[in-house]
Amino acid sequence: MALLRIILILFIIFYVVRLVTRYILPGLFYNYMDDKVKEFNRMQAKQRQKEQEKARQREGEITIDYKPGKSGKDKPSGGEYVDYIEIKD
Repeated sequence: MALLRIILILFIIFYVVRLVTRYILPGLFYNYMDDKVKEFNRMQAKQRQKEQEKARQREGEITIDYKPGKSGKDKPSGGEYVDYIEIKD
């Protein structure tokens, strides 16, 4: 009786896994890919808009694109300088 119960449980598990992989996972994958495609399209639209704005600028006009970085104090100093004396043998 225990053997039949184990076989039945394995049979049910097999069909549940088969059901999940056949019907549920493709739907989840489709939703994920759809979101990624929409995100990519938004990024492309922003890039095109920036390019169009740059193209609209008049010749000779000066524009400065500034992205503030870290302050000079936060940068590593590159180590400590140590004096040395060369000894000749």
